[in-house]
Amino acid sequence: MSRRVLIVEDEQIVAADLESKLTRMGYSVVGTAASGEEAIRLAGEEKPEIVVMDIQLQGAMKGTEAAEQIQRDLGAKILLVTAFAGVFARDPKFRRLPWKCISKPFSAVQLRSALDEMARDG
Repeated sequence: MSRRVLIVEDEQIVAADLESKLTRMGYSVVGTAASGEEAIRLAGEEKPEIVVMDIQLQGAMKGTEAAEQIQRDLGAKILLVTAFAGVFARDPKFRRLPWKCISKPFSAVQLRSALDEMARDG
């Protein structure tokens, strides 16, 4: 059975590329959201096991805020992605959270590696 993934990315081209990569890896993409608010609603409906979340989104809610709520409500694993890699190093919050983080642009190999590491971590 393939693992259910929700993509949260406000750039349609990036979201489509990510969906293609995940599908080729055998994951089942249950939806794509462009805002934190939409991600929370969709996650509640679709109950994904994994959420691939951009930290910079449309709307008032940051990706990290939406990720915290989704993880708290559903227990989904969170893979954060960002074009601003330095944010992970500068913000100690990211070291305390049980999330994986990768920087854009990332390859299919980097994506698979992060997802595999998440699966090993339980």
